Amino acid sequence: MKKSNLIKVGDAINEFLKQEKLDVKISRFTVKNSWTEIVGEHIANNTLDISFNDTVLFLTLKSAALKQELSFNKQKIIDNINRFCGSKLISDIVFK
Repeated sequence: MKKSNLIKVGDAINEFLKQEKLDVKISRFTVKNSWTEIVGEHIANNTLDISFNDTVLFLTLKSAALKQELSFNKQKIIDNINRFCGSKLISDIVFK
């Protein structure tokens, strides 16, 4: 009996996304578009900009008080984002 070289379409697409590093770009896009769902309305409304550099998330926030508050909860936010994405997208957050 011949072995088949067939693979599932979904598996092929996932492999292509990983090879082209599009899975990371899609995850970053998803984080930006789902920011309110991930962190809540209060934090989302006080976030001016979200950007990424490798595995570091850069957040520009409206208030110094919020920066201080979020710095105490940094690991919880990292865990929430990574859980939301289903992978270890970020390892650190820089608050600006």
